[in-house]
Amino acid sequence: MIKIFRKSLLAAAMLYLSLSATAQNLEEIKKVFPNENYIYTDYNRNLKIFMKDGVPVAETKMNISLLMLTDKNSNMMTGYSVYHSNYNKLTNLDVYTKIPNGKRFKEFKVKDIKASSSTSSSVFYDDGMESSFMFPGLTQYSTAHVDYSLFHKDAHLLTPFYIPAGIASLNSSFTVTVPDGIYINYKVQNDPDKKFIFSEEKQRNQTVYKWQIKNTEGEKRFYNAPDSRYYIPHVIIYITGYDLNKVRQPFLNDVKELYSWNYSFLKDLNKTGGGSIKPLVDSLIKFTSSDFEKAKAIYNWVQNHIKYIAFENEIEGFRPRQAEDVYLKRYGDCKDMSSLLTQMFTIAGLNAYYTWIGTRDIPYVYSELPSPIVDNHMISVLKIDNKWYFADGTNAFATLNLPPSFIQGKEALVAKNEKEFEIIKVPVASSKESVIVDSTFINITPNGINGYETVDYSGYFGEDVYRTIAYKNQKDLQTYVKSRMGKASNKFILGDFKITPKDKSIQLINIKGDFEIPDYGKKAGNNYFINLNLEKLLEGYEVDTSQRNAPVENEYKFTIIQHHILNVPQEYKVSEVPANFEFDNEFIKYKITYKVTPSQVIATQELENKYLLINPSDFAAYNAAIKTAAKPLKEMVVLEKNN
Repeated sequence: MIKIFRKSLLAAAMLYLSLSATAQNLEEIKKVFPNENYIYTDYNRNLKIFMKDGVPVAETKMNISLLMLTDKNSNMMTGYSVYHSNYNKLTNLDVYTKIPNGKRFKEFKVKDIKASSSTSSSVFYDDGMESSFMFPGLTQYSTAHVDYSLFHKDAHLLTPFYIPAGIASLNSSFTVTVPDGIYINYKVQNDPDKKFIFSEEKQRNQTVYKWQIKNTEGEKRFYNAPDSRYYIPHVIIYITGYDLNKVRQPFLNDVKELYSWNYSFLKDLNKTGGGSIKPLVDSLIKFTSSDFEKAKAIYNWVQNHIKYIAFENEIEGFRPRQAEDVYLKRYGDCKDMSSLLTQMFTIAGLNAYYTWIGTRDIPYVYSELPSPIVDNHMISVLKIDNKWYFADGTNAFATLNLPPSFIQGKEALVAKNEKEFEIIKVPVASSKESVIVDSTFINITPNGINGYETVDYSGYFGEDVYRTIAYKNQKDLQTYVKSRMGKASNKFILGDFKITPKDKSIQLINIKGDFEIPDYGKKAGNNYFINLNLEKLLEGYEVDTSQRNAPVENEYKFTIIQHHILNVPQEYKVSEVPANFEFDNEFIKYKITYKVTPSQVIATQELENKYLLINPSDFAAYNAAIKTAAKPLKEMVVLEKNN
């Protein structure tokens, strides 16, 4: 895998341009990509699958070429890294540039290649490496080129082929060579217009599959978009079986075979009994009155006492550690948390299971794709009173009542025993489980308005607040509270505030705060005009369909209820209030109501967000809903001065 970075951003970019290329060729390319400063002329991956030591293995050869069409931003395309590991071993790396030199090109071999660990800030240790290098002197029509090879020691872990991300490409291709006696399956994702040109050629003792795609635009980044795997074209390859001594051997033909491979990492897990963990479990559940209370006590202890540290090192990236080791060391990754939680739940007499699952970054499901690329996470799953609960030890602020937001709606592969498994679906929390209830009391002042807010956050909203207050100092906390409570204008001034945890089981927490907003409201003659929709909940949510081809994603469904309560000054009376409004469709439910009492006007906004993902095919209907629901947000309450 190769990544490209512009200045500080990593990336993979290389180039190839024939010495015989003419100015006319270059001008034709510029017509195809008139707004690009650089493009891939070639981005080619050749995957060869073969047998070694009685099992399938594979090798990737990459040929990537990058052409500078202009002098603009050439300095951004100078730093590159090729990523590899023990499972994907780098066996060859050839890097060079070609710089225009009259009618010819002068070739410069890049020799200064530095290998270092690619461990990220989120991973304590892994065996990933990056080989980094620089391309000096890139100018208009110069090129950069890289060839590299990776040996894949475990063919279960073949990665999909994605069209180049971020940079336009003249030609991209994926070629897969498979010998007779090895059987594969493939899936083409996100290509409804069939831009990939596919060919299959039977040769002597092998078959060559090829996918080619021309003139692709660089992937654009969008706010609130899911992972690019949801929408960029790509090809998935996996081996379904192979012949050994004329006998067909299982590999990844179905979920059963995927489960067999997954379970091979659990066979020797936690076979020694409770050990030093049992006295702890006994003490935690001693005074509990139900199985759910037992589970909650154990889950809370792990969340509070075991530190999450990602740890990846060849086979250790797949095999959970013994629960006893995790307990004694007090840290572990997701697999280790799953090991410890499942063991502790089991000691407590609960029905608990090791479980593989993919986060919502991954669009694939086990029922359609029996491949390790479907999951990237492990949790522990419990069944109590015929209901499933999802315990993720890596989330210190989750509760058993709500599944972690990043696995909602995903399929989970539950390990019953060596031969038995079950695929279950994580429920999607309803919009009624994550709620903001905001009561804002407003006074009119000579300079604008002031008052105080009291806001209850529950569900995923509350989880965010609990997490934030655990890690922020007082100064940063004030900035956070202002971002949460601020409304009406950028002149909002937060005064004293207080955060009060109320019910951790439903993540309920309250924030109260004083505020003032200078210059809000308008006085004209004997009348005072004020918009009581201090926070216009739907403003700016319309999707720009001329630019966006990626879906819109919500982290979770939610409900927001806002009561804006205006204290009417004694010298004024209410002369006009807007009409009530209500709108409801498949995406949102929105309602505004006004209530007038002798001393107050109460404007209530209620927004129910019903979706996790909106696909481009639904943008027109969604935009129509936003436009309709946003119309009454600008209407005013009118106060008239008493005679």
